[in-house]
Parts: sequence; structure tokens; C-alpha cells
Amino acid sequence: MIAAHLVQFDVAPLDPARNFARMAEFIRAEAAAGADLILFPELSNTGYVEPLMPGGPFVSAVPHYGEALCAACAEPGGKEIAALAALAAELKVTLVAGLGLRDARLAGVIHNASVLITPEGVAGHYVKTHQWQTEKLYFTPGDALPVFPALGTRLGMQICYDIRFPEVTRALAAQGADIVTSALGVLRRRWCPGGGRGPFRASRLYPRRRERRLLPVLQPRWGAGRPAVLRALLCPCARRSRPGPSGP
Repeated sequence: MIAAHLVQFDVAPLDPARNFARMAEFIRAEAAAGADLILFPELSNTGYVEPLMPGGPFVSAVPHYGEALCAACAEPGGKEIAALAALAAELKVTLVAGLGLRDARLAGVIHNASVLITPEGVAGHYVKTHQWQTEKLYFTPGDALPVFPALGTRLGMQICYDIRFPEVTRALAAQGADIVTSALGVLRRRWCPGGGRGPFRASRLYPRRRERRLLPVLQPRWGAGRPAVLRALLCPCARRSRPGPSGP
């Protein structure tokens, strides 16, 4: 059995130092609570893009939002991700974190990504292929659907809007993925498919589970004010999931 702990917290816009510090606190707390797999929502280091919808307002008081977003994104080999990897190694946990990442080769290019970190180090990352609304103004989409060895099985990653497209999950299943994580940037419970009732049934990922016999793990970001941790048990051998009690 794999103990998956899904962290929901209010991400501070354009404040990666604060957000990474909070993530480190959650990692230590959930590792002490028995987590094997700890998941964080979409763009946990930068906050979601502004404006939220076309024609909407900017919230952050910065002269140039695009430049500020790029500056807030993490370097793939930088100190923030290295610190997460050190924690994963120390505490023997696996992390899946939705992060804004700078491109490793092209200056000024940024990606909406999901990073997989195991106790052995950074296993790899996935770049969101299906961008929603104003994400297209800032991020360059990905063109690959990788699967990685982790937790004694194989794990694939999706990000938010990807769950609307069955072929993404099909491609991950075809590569042998038993677990598929989905980091969401959903800011309100009422916006989450199914009203946000649980990490498994209340999403478009649930049909993919039935079609492909996968273990989907949906990680939203709602929770204004009080953070929350949802804990669940995964059984890749039986390809079944059993929700567990919510954490504080």
C-alpha cells in the first residue's frame, strides 16, 4: 500500500521563497504522519497566472507581470528543487509538485510543469500539454507524455486541463503507468468537477480510471484560509484505491 497525502494550501502569488518554505513544512509534517507520496497543486511556487480569465484584472502589483512570473519560476537544476530533493532523500518520501519551471536551455521560456522527486533524486518532470485560457500568454506547452519508475511501480503525471482529454491517460497507461497524478490549480471548490467531493470520484479522471484500470490521484488547490491535507491509500497491485481520513 502507498500512503498518498494531497496538500492543499493558498499559494502566495509571485512569492516562491514563501511557497517553497511552506512546502518544506508540509513535507516534514506529512512524512512524520506516514506519507509515502506527497502531492502539491499546480504552480505551487508561483501562484496561478493572471488574469485568471481573458479581460479579467491583475491581482499582483508588479510593473510587468510576465517578467515577474518568469523570475518566480524555478530553475530545473536550481536550489529550490535541490532542497526538495534533499528533503525527499532525508525523509524517504516521493514528491509530485506542480511548479512553474524555466526552460533548461532557452532564456525567457517558461513551462507549467509537474516535477517527480523520489528519495533517489529528481526522476523527471512533465510539461503541461493542454493549456487553459490565459496560460497560453506565458507558458510554452510540452510535447511529451513521460512515465517514470517510482514507488515500486510506474507513475505518469497530468496537470489540470489535461484531464479533459482521454488520450493523455491512454498514452500513460500504454506505457505501463499504474498511478496517474493530476495537479490542479482549481481555486474554488465549486469549480472542481463534481463539487470537489474527494480526490478520486469527483473528477474527469475517474472515468479514465475505469477505462484504463489506473489509480488516479487528483490534487486541487482550493482552500482559502485554512490549508488541508487529504490522505488516501493506494494499492497498485490491485489497481484499486481506498480514500482515507482527511488531515488537518
